[in-house]
Amino acid sequence: MEKRTRSPLLSARLDWIALEILVIFGLTLIYTIIIFVDESSLSRTILETWKATVKEVTPCIHVVMLFVVGAFELGGEIMLRYTAKIQEALDKGIVQGKAEGIAEGKAEGKAEGIVEGQAEIYQAWYADWERRKKEASEKGLPFSDPPPPKPEDI
Repeated sequence: MEKRTRSPLLSARLDWIALEILVIFGLTLIYTIIIFVDESSLSRTILETWKATVKEVTPCIHVVMLFVVGAFELGGEIMLRYTAKIQEALDKGIVQGKAEGIAEGKAEGKAEGIVEGQAEIYQAWYADWERRKKEASEKGLPFSDPPPPKPEDI
């Protein structure tokens, strides 16, 4: 399993930083627009509205960063730990299942081989018995040999 690298920034994973920044930017932009529209309805000048908006939004950025980065880090760490445990369990199960499957296949193949071998031997014995019986009847000789026993009777 490949080892993921971490950045020094809040120990966030490198591939998550871009998404975290995008989410923080999007949330901040949406909140800024909401506050700007609300402040502009108070019939102020654009500069006064912008100052009030910046005063309102600036403390909020820290809270947004805290929640977004925390959610990504906590959620990501939980997700990675459970993924690793699941992968470990799958690897262990697959290895055990593979070994058990091979052993079971060998035993089953051996049993089938024995049964097939016994059937072939019986057929050969029976064919030989039939041949001797036919030769004896053609020559007019009495034939008293019993037929070979079936494999399941042995």
